[in-house]
Amino acid sequence: MVALTTRQRDILRILLNTDKPIRTADLAEEIHLTARQVNYSMRGVRSWLKQENVALQSTPGLGVALKCQPEKKTSLVAELEKSDNVQLVLTPEQRQQLICFLLLIETEPVLLTQISLHLKISRSTVISDLVEVEKWLKEWGIVLERKQNYGICINSTEKQRQQVLLALIWGKSPFHPSVFEVSYQKGLTFTLVEDVQSTPLVRDIDDFMHLFNMKRIFNKVIFIEDSLGGRFTDEAVLYLALVFSILLARIKMGEHIQVSESELSKFSNTLEWKAAEKMVTNLDTYEAPLWKKGDIAYVVMHIFSSPLLENWVSDLEKADGYKDLFEELLVAINSLYNIDGLTEDPTLREGIINYLIPVFNQHAYGLWFPKAGVDLSTIDECQDEFTLVERLAEIIHARTSITLEEEDKRMLVAFLRAAYIRLRSYQFSNVLLVCPSGMATAQLLTARLKTRFPHLGKLTVVSFRELDAEKVATADLIITLMPLTEDFGKDKPIIQVSPQLLQCDIDAITAFLG
Repeated sequence: MVALTTRQRDILRILLNTDKPIRTADLAEEIHLTARQVNYSMRGVRSWLKQENVALQSTPGLGVALKCQPEKKTSLVAELEKSDNVQLVLTPEQRQQLICFLLLIETEPVLLTQISLHLKISRSTVISDLVEVEKWLKEWGIVLERKQNYGICINSTEKQRQQVLLALIWGKSPFHPSVFEVSYQKGLTFTLVEDVQSTPLVRDIDDFMHLFNMKRIFNKVIFIEDSLGGRFTDEAVLYLALVFSILLARIKMGEHIQVSESELSKFSNTLEWKAAEKMVTNLDTYEAPLWKKGDIAYVVMHIFSSPLLENWVSDLEKADGYKDLFEELLVAINSLYNIDGLTEDPTLREGIINYLIPVFNQHAYGLWFPKAGVDLSTIDECQDEFTLVERLAEIIHARTSITLEEEDKRMLVAFLRAAYIRLRSYQFSNVLLVCPSGMATAQLLTARLKTRFPHLGKLTVVSFRELDAEKVATADLIITLMPLTEDFGKDKPIIQVSPQLLQCDIDAITAFLG
């Protein structure tokens, strides 16, 4: 039987699951290879197919496709999936991720020969990969120590190790694409799990992955939200679940976070500390006693440093004397727009506070957090906002010595642009508010809309039973609490919201107005 590499197996899977010719460039993009690597792998693909009496047809300008009946394709898929004669072939980037991961979770030195044997590569290839790993670790202030006849180890604190592990697993390393995936649906996924039997190091990392249970930890993050009376952003919930999963896995290995007595003293009387302690005691009975105060403090640092949709009950605006700073920022913002009520706009004020205070805390505690990918730099209308944000960044640096990253500046631009869109005057003569839930709900939603969008226009409330073609015809915009049939408003803009006017509803209306 012809042996396959994992690359050849992946190419065959794509070919078996498509009925149309596929170009080499498209194959390469889908499995993260170069066109040259795909072409090199096709020889083995053709040999395996020839063994199965199937031809690979190549059409100039269109690509390659299998020439066989659907029934034969089905049997080939079954044959491919049950085949255990597959040799794992890793890209340099995949190897570098695995080596980096190994060094981060090991507390004892690792021998070069050990890595060479576990990855089934030469010693010179290991040395070459280590050069790239070392470059990245240096960016984190981590030193890679080499001792002759002793091995290689990382010289760092446990906190540094976990921070780099977070970035590596989250996919924010120079070694692309990531061999890890993080999602709400599946939690943490190791993409090489299918090949754990082929390479010892892959098997070792998969064993470490079994210490994780991100789906269970999701509930612990929500437990913190409930305890503090606020809400993290969706991405923050996902990230915190990973933070706590790595922390718990390392605690099970006997590794703990060390913090200073001054930090413990600062955190121990806060509501966030109580919430973190409750989360720990809410874990399995055998896990809770393993935690130490430094580990709980690490959780508290992340609570303080996570982006929020809603403030905690505690007043974060006054935390660490930031209130005067925010007032100065809002005055500077108002100097550009000169819009009535801008400095008191709750969405702008809360958005900036909820974003910047976590950023300040990330700097204070030395924590890495993923940044949202918002970029309005190509929109000409936003150039005034970019100029203003540079001024805001100068104010922030003067008061806090914190230099905002470019991603943070772009997020502030988005806040400013959204505020301008919400608060400027519009030409809507009639906004129809369809509310089937009763007068109290209608009044509540109307009040919230007027607060968030004071210049939206005249709001006319109608029940669903009262809605007719004549009323729809007079409306410039329809905001509804329930789906409308196609009979109503075919030519009218319709936005469905919830009675609470959630952030996603505000975003939808803002996007429409923009």
